[in-house]
Amino acid sequence: MVLAVLLVLMVPFSSPEVQAASSSASARSTASELIDAVNALRTTYGLPAYQPNSILMGIAQTHAEYMAAIGVSNVHTDAQGLLPFQRAIAAGYMVAGDLTLHGFFSENVTGGVGKTPQDAVDEWTSDTPHLNTMIAATLFDVGAGVAVVGNTFYYCLDAGRSNGGTPVAYTPPAPLYTSVPIIIPNTPNADGSIFHIIQPGDTIGTIAEAYDVPIADLLGLNHITLQSKIYAGNKFIIRAANTPTPTQPTGTPTELPTITTWPTSTPTFTETPLLPTPTPSPGLPVTAARNSVFAIIVAALIIAGLIALIGRKRN
Repeated sequence: MVLAVLLVLMVPFSSPEVQAASSSASARSTASELIDAVNALRTTYGLPAYQPNSILMGIAQTHAEYMAAIGVSNVHTDAQGLLPFQRAIAAGYMVAGDLTLHGFFSENVTGGVGKTPQDAVDEWTSDTPHLNTMIAATLFDVGAGVAVVGNTFYYCLDAGRSNGGTPVAYTPPAPLYTSVPIIIPNTPNADGSIFHIIQPGDTIGTIAEAYDVPIADLLGLNHITLQSKIYAGNKFIIRAANTPTPTQPTGTPTELPTITTWPTSTPTFTETPLLPTPTPSPGLPVTAARNSVFAIIVAALIIAGLIALIGRKRN
């Protein structure tokens, strides 16, 4: 029995590992590099290396691909709402410890453009909960997964401790409902919007698959998260109404009249002849005129005196 367990643990990259469709070879290599970087960190703390486990490799890879599909790199629940330790148990990994406290199991996730495995480990090292996942003395097994979309890398690291049960081959977790409902997509409304009335058994994942819409878009349109509960009878937005594009008027512009420049002319000045200065008429000399005035005044005084004298005599 012990030999069988060792053989399973020594085959970390067997067929149960699921690879991203766009990068199977690079994902397998990068997952190995991620485990190597984590084990190098454990060495600096004097801890033994984590042992790759085929089941944990499988669920870590599946979750990395799920994060890549929804474009979110910090989510720990899957489309069915399962937590990391629940996914491990459903896959056949016997998680040890108190399962009401999630047992001896821990998960780190991250992602980013051009992010390398060492970048992921460095990021996790700066945060205590993520660091504890990598340097836990009570965890022994490890699984790593990576998915690539364009130049964006999504990483998942699962570390756990088994209760000693015999590991089993990886199988996808069973759905939370007994039968998968068939979703018939609704046709778009006149304004282009699409709504779905939630039926019993519907999940965010099944709705997204039925309408071929990214899960991240559904979460944004309905203002929910993967942890939100959806209820039968509620209206779910699949596509928002089209926003009409304003049309600019296309009238014919009126041409402005061409301004004609008036001709400029140089003014011609005509000289006006000056009138001759009139010559004053000859008159009496100044001295003669003065004497004449004096004589008139004297004569007037004499006449006045005579008149006054005659008036007295009559009285």
